[in-house]
This record gives sequence, C-alpha cells and structure tokens, in this order.
Amino acid sequence: MRRKDREVKDFDQIIDILSRSKVLHLALISEGKPYSVPVNFGYILSDVNGERKLSVFFHGAGEGKKLDAIKENNAVSFCAEACADVSGGDNACEWTCYYESVIGFGSAEILEGKKERAKGLDAIMLHNGYKIPAGVKVIAYNAMYLAKTAVVKIDVSEITGKRHLKK
Repeated sequence: MRRKDREVKDFDQIIDILSRSKVLHLALISEGKPYSVPVNFGYILSDVNGERKLSVFFHGAGEGKKLDAIKENNAVSFCAEACADVSGGDNACEWTCYYESVIGFGSAEILEGKKERAKGLDAIMLHNGYKIPAGVKVIAYNAMYLAKTAVVKIDVSEITGKRHLKK
C-alpha cells in the first residue's frame, strides 16, 4: 500500500469498517475478462484453531453471470466502503475523497445444502438490519424462494483496510 499512513491493519478495525458497509463490490473473472458487480452481503467471524476467520456471503438468482464466473474461476476480490465524501476548494488540487474501505481476496463457493444456504442468508439478513423476533430461534425462509436462491460463501484469505477521514 502506497499510503501507509492511511492503512488499517488492526483486524477489529477492518471488521468495524465492514460492519458499517452496505454494498460489496465483487470482482470476478468472466470469460477471461474482469467483471465487477455490486451485491448486498453479510459475514460471519469464526475461530479456527485459535485464528479468527472471516466468511463473507452474498446471494442472487440460481443462474447467471456471477455463478458462471465462479464456476469458471472461484478466485475473487471485493471492496466495500463505509463512507465516502468528496470535498474541496476553489482549486482543483484542493479536492480530496474522505473514506473508509476494505479490500479482500478469497475463494468463492456456491453453497448447496439447505442449512449452509440458510446460514449464509441469516448472515446477510442480520448484517442488513433484520431483527429476529423475540422467542424465535431461526429465521424462516419460504422453501420455494430458498430453492431458487443461490448463496455464495467467500472464504477470505487476505483483507486490508484504508481510511482518510476529515480532521
């Protein structure tokens, strides 16, 4: 990273930025060309052998360009920003962008089992503000819609953050 003064290395701070992000820009390779698409998402943090692991989930139609690209090459990258504000002065060189963002890399897997897909959808729903009603232990999904919905899990292998905030 060129601007080391803006780099966010602390994993908890990176997750905080991700937690406040609403759209994930997914980067894939489709038919040998770059393909980027915005998706809504959720994530789960887990502990694997004492190491914190991040899994990101997104969903979509059961067929289409995203899924074809993942089947062709499951290596993905993504970017999400928590805030962005462009401001400046009278001169062009006085303008700047204030932001917080994360960039990650990983491998994508199209989930097959109902439980795994529901777990991914739960992460998406909860990240986007869904509140589980009192006394309910599981989010209920319409079986017909669940059968038509693809859920993809990204096992994140690398993630970094960057920020430039107003002082």
